[in-house]
Amino acid sequence: MPLPPPPAGWSRYILKSKFGMGRDFAVLDPDTEEQTWFVDGKVGMRPKADVQDSAGNVVYTVTGKMFGIPKQMTIAAADGTEVASLRAKAFSMIKDKMTMEVPGSEPWSLEGSFIEKNYSVSAGGRHVVQITQKWVTIRDSYTLDVADGIDVGLALAVVWAIDRWVERD
Repeated sequence: MPLPPPPAGWSRYILKSKFGMGRDFAVLDPDTEEQTWFVDGKVGMRPKADVQDSAGNVVYTVTGKMFGIPKQMTIAAADGTEVASLRAKAFSMIKDKMTMEVPGSEPWSLEGSFIEKNYSVSAGGRHVVQITQKWVTIRDSYTLDVADGIDVGLALAVVWAIDRWVERD
């Protein structure tokens, strides 16, 4: 079954898990299958990943709290400036709602089924990101739809953080 087209004013990406211990993701253009981004997960005591653009430049770094109690991830720009923080309740098996604080901007509200990788993100009451696995049949591959004007790198950082939490639980 082919993917339905993204809504008007949105961009679509396909995320495919790469083999490895750090939860790497190749981010592909759905039409050309050309890699447009790469999320390089790191192995260590703390969950960590670098979000890289198509030229291989690190745009964001995601870092989790050691041992993850309570679960939290910090997203920093390439220069080390914190741009967002994502927190979840400790010992929550099914997380269906989270809030991401974005300094100087509206918080992002994440709702849906994180376990099934089917959730949406809103900012200021506006739907801005949709993550879904229901249209893609291969395990650890899913679609990311991003509204125009939303930072794709930041959306990828959020996707990696939630994926890492789900895979560790």
